[in-house]
Amino acid sequence: MSASGPLDLEVLAQLRALAGQHGGSLADDAIEAFLKELPTRLRGLRDALDQSDWRTAEHGAQALRGISTTLGAREVVRLSGELADALGRGETSEAGALLQKLEEAGTVAKAALERERTPAP
Repeated sequence: MSASGPLDLEVLAQLRALAGQHGGSLADDAIEAFLKELPTRLRGLRDALDQSDWRTAEHGAQALRGISTTLGAREVVRLSGELADALGRGETSEAGALLQKLEEAGTVAKAALERERTPAP
């Protein structure tokens, strides 16, 4: 995958060098957690925006940026950061469009991370 792909493969390589909790690498543990959490976190963001709960949405975007940074999910990091920053400045008019882009980036990152999982023995 190129340097401009959806994942920072150097970040994943660093995580692969560390032992995980379930016999695999830390990368595998982190990927599993991300794949399980992503839909819930995106749904929480959507709900908060639908309710004009800007503070909850900002915190949700910040949390998503953090877990995405851990795995090197570049576009999810960028877009969740943009959303959190915009909400923090009170700029809510573009929040829905940013979330839609974030959901699309999440789908791409999820597919890329599924391909990066170590196959079970």
